[in-house]
Amino acid sequence: MNRHRILDKPVWQHFLHIEGLHAIPLLSLIAADQVWEQVAVSGTVQPAPSDYAMWAKMMADNDPAAWLEQLAKAFAVILPSETANVSRAICLLPAPSSAPAPAATAMKSTVVQRDPCEYRANARARYVSINPWELPDAWQEILRRASQGLPGHRAGVPSQGILQRMCQKLCQLAWSAQEAGLNPSLSSEVVNHYLAGLETRLRLRAHGIRWATMRATAEELHRFARYSGIVSEEDTTYLLKRLTRYSLYEKGQDALKFQALLDAGNTTLRVLDKADALLLRASLETRADRRHLLRNAGAILGIFSIVPLRNADAILTLNDTLVWESGTWVIDTGISKTQRRNTDRLVVALEPEFGRYIDVVVQGDHDARHLPELRNQAMKTGGPLFVRERGKCTSPTYIPRLFKTFAGTSLTTARTMLHTDQAISRGEVGTRDTMAMAHQTSPQTALKYQAKRVRQAAIQRVQYAAADRRSELLTDDLLEQIRSLETAQEVHK
Repeated sequence: MNRHRILDKPVWQHFLHIEGLHAIPLLSLIAADQVWEQVAVSGTVQPAPSDYAMWAKMMADNDPAAWLEQLAKAFAVILPSETANVSRAICLLPAPSSAPAPAATAMKSTVVQRDPCEYRANARARYVSINPWELPDAWQEILRRASQGLPGHRAGVPSQGILQRMCQKLCQLAWSAQEAGLNPSLSSEVVNHYLAGLETRLRLRAHGIRWATMRATAEELHRFARYSGIVSEEDTTYLLKRLTRYSLYEKGQDALKFQALLDAGNTTLRVLDKADALLLRASLETRADRRHLLRNAGAILGIFSIVPLRNADAILTLNDTLVWESGTWVIDTGISKTQRRNTDRLVVALEPEFGRYIDVVVQGDHDARHLPELRNQAMKTGGPLFVRERGKCTSPTYIPRLFKTFAGTSLTTARTMLHTDQAISRGEVGTRDTMAMAHQTSPQTALKYQAKRVRQAAIQRVQYAAADRRSELLTDDLLEQIRSLETAQEVHK
């Protein structure tokens, strides 16, 4: 299209008297002409920055920013009042990236097999452990077999995460044996010395000894004994007895995540309230970068409080693990921790009440009327849902860090929080529903959370009974004064 054909159009007759019109570059003139066409087609009376951004993506999908820059040159001459909106539209475009982000399923399916006992010159200093390459040669060879996915003597192939934990425990045991002048082995003498020393160190910590840690330690040593086949039957039985003992101790002790929830006072509904408050703050924020951060934080709290994914699975990827299907946002992801024994994917169709948290991220600073188009574009382009401002990539800790910063507890407590709320309010049915949302299938999981509910109910009964006894010993006047004082203290907290 040439300059004369453009300026002959009726819409341009209003601008022919403007000085400098014929000096406008042809590409800029074409961009402005395309805007008039879109205004006429869409019926837009007053274009907003998001309108210009959407039109730019439509007209020049490969480089919408360049199209807007050409439009700005034309508007600087014929419509100076709109140049500010064009500049804001450029800010709505994602930053150009050199390569598309890999799909989450592709990243998860890529298993890097490396030597767990490989020497590393930059290894950090160890104080109650040795390096994996310092383990006995026979142990190193067994760990390498497990890393390569080869079957064990009496145990299945451990996942990479479990293999890493197993290696860590063996390194700690070997250090403990060397400190005591013993040869590293899984004999009852060496194991007993190691576990006793570990118990002593754990008791000195702020939270005291955690029987879950002791159970996990004995579990990995027992797993290695069964996998390797080089440990005697007597020593393997001894490890099983220690594992059984610690498992019983663990059942009687609430996990730290329960205590963290108690300290923070968080419930699922309270976190959802925080999520909505963050979105409200985002709508009132004047700084674009701060607005983007608050939107992401609100959406993270809203989504993961109801679909409690683990840190490793929380990176939702559009058109891969997160899809817009039949008018609903659907999370469809594998669970990395359990995918070896449970290949079923977690599929959750979000209710509109929770799907709106995804919509607010997809919409960003665009006008709400563009949301359907933005959803389609998100499905077309893909990439992670949560990115930094202008589409910059985030680190793997971005989502857990925002959750902890704005919720007050870590992302790993979201599952516990949902379990606790549902078990207390709906009993076993609530526990089963939460297990489905958390992709849990083990009966032991249900028993654990139901046991927690029973303990809470017992504590409440004792507290209520004690309160009733105290009230019987107090006069009505004194009791009223104490209640008034407690109310005043609550108000001032």
